[in-house]
This record gives sequence, C-alpha cells and structure tokens, in this order.
Amino acid sequence: MIRAYLYTGNGHVETQVPAARFREALAREDCLLWLDIEGPEDNEIELLLEVFELHPLTVEDCILPNVRPKLEEFERYCFLVLQGMRRSEGQLKPLEVDVCLGANFLITVRSEACKSVDDNCVRVEKRSPIFQNGADHLCYAIVDSLMDSYLPVLDEIEERVDQLETRLLEEHSDQNVKDLLTVYHDLMTVRRSLTPHRDILARLSRGDMRFIRPANSLYFRDTHDRLLRISDLVDSAREVTTMSLEAHATIVSNRLNENMKTMTAFATLALPLVIVTGIFGMNFSEHPELGPPWLYSVLSALFIVSMPVMWHLFRKRKWL
Repeated sequence: MIRAYLYTGNGHVETQVPAARFREALAREDCLLWLDIEGPEDNEIELLLEVFELHPLTVEDCILPNVRPKLEEFERYCFLVLQGMRRSEGQLKPLEVDVCLGANFLITVRSEACKSVDDNCVRVEKRSPIFQNGADHLCYAIVDSLMDSYLPVLDEIEERVDQLETRLLEEHSDQNVKDLLTVYHDLMTVRRSLTPHRDILARLSRGDMRFIRPANSLYFRDTHDRLLRISDLVDSAREVTTMSLEAHATIVSNRLNENMKTMTAFATLALPLVIVTGIFGMNFSEHPELGPPWLYSVLSALFIVSMPVMWHLFRKRKWL
C-alpha cells in the first residue's frame, strides 16, 4: 500500500497524489512530498530507484529487515533505520520504519502497519502544521512518535515488576522465577532496540546534518533528552529485576540451609543409638544382654535420656 501527500507553497495539502506527479513535485523547491509505503512491492521499489534515485543499498535495507537502527548520509538524502516497539501475540517485538529524508521529500517504508506513522498521516490529512515546517520537521514528528511507543511498554513492565516483587515476599514458587525471567527478557529486548537510537538522535540534534535545519535540530534534541530518560527507566527496571532474582536465589538458599541444618540435627540425635548399637551388635563371644540383667536397662535409659538432652542443647544454641 502506498500513500502520497503533497504540500505546495500556497499552503494547500493534496492527498493521494498519483505517481505521475512525483517528478514534478521533486523538481519544485517550494513543494514537500511525503511518500509512505507499507509492504513495498516491485513497482514501488522501481519507483524508489528511478524517480527518487535512491541508492540500491538503501532500497535493499528498505526491503530486508535490519537488526540494528542506523543512520547513513548520501548526497541527495539521509537514510534512517528506526524501530518502535509493540506487543504481538504476548511477545515484545521491534517494529522497523525506514526513513529517507531529502531536501523536499520524505519517504517512510515499513513492512506492516505502524501506529506512529499512521497517526502522523491523520495529522497531515487534518492540515497539521507539521507538514508546513519542512521535511525535517515531519521526520522529527515520526521519530518522536516512534520513541513514544516505548513508554506504554515500559509502564506495563514496571507494573509487572512491582507485582512480582510483592509476590516474591509472599510466596516462593517456580512460576515467579519464570515470570521474572520473562520480564528480564522483555527489558533486554527493549534495551537492544533503544540503545542505538541514542547515537542516531545525538547526530540529528547536533545541527550539522545536511538536511536538518538548525532551528529544527532543537526538536531532535528534545527527543534525545526524553530518550535518555527512557533509557534510565529501562536500566532501573532491569536492576530491580536482577535484584529480585538475586533475592529469590538468596531466600531459596537460606531455606535450603535451614532444612539441611534441621535434618543434620535430627541425624545427630540418633547418633548415640547408632554408635552404641553398632558396637554391641558386633559378634562377641558373649552378648551383653546375656551378662548382668541390669546392663540392658541402663543402656536403654541412656538412649532415652540422651535424645531430650541433645534436643535441649540444640534449641539453646538455636540449631533447631
């Protein structure tokens, strides 16, 4: 699917601009053309190569998914690979948006629907000022919306972390550990996608980019500052999750030590019986019970008395 918007110098915004007018719009410096492509097909790829004269490597990046966001500068445009974040089928997945920013045109390419881009399309159709302030300002609006897509995800993760912290204090189960590991995996997914954007936005906000005016670089600086705050939230949530996992491991280890201490104490209680019966159970020429009649009673009394005495000593030393 392809959508084209054209802003002319007289303030008029045209929607659904036909491809036959693209060359004419690109030749006029007072026009701004925004081309949004969802799921590029062969004819749209040829359009990017022939009409917009994009580099073949740029078109290849627009077709194939990229692992990491990046920024590349060419003679006629600069190319950005950006990623938003959304939850699909219960899992967090990055949503790639490829952006080509030129002097009087902007191209956005994505493989599926993207709310950040669609919302800006609606704003343009409603004659929003973002389309009147140049291609770089329109690019800023899309980048800003993509960065905002991380906030709902982080709010959800922070809420889950708080709930898991409470559950860890109340109960110790394997399910809590699985949920914590799931949260940690989500945080790492967000962090891997978010971290490269800091370098990209830092370059866009310096004011020395060819297709970004110094006045509009201030907007990218604001987005960069917000991105740093979002990164701090991710790091804080990751630290809390790591501490929760460590606390759970410590609690389980302490419980295991307590159980081992109790089992060792009970084994020690039976130790005198094992030693004495082991000695007198050997093959002697005369069995002790066949000797003096009082010997068996004395040994039995010692067995019975030794256990409560040792129990008292263990409780006194807080071993039990």
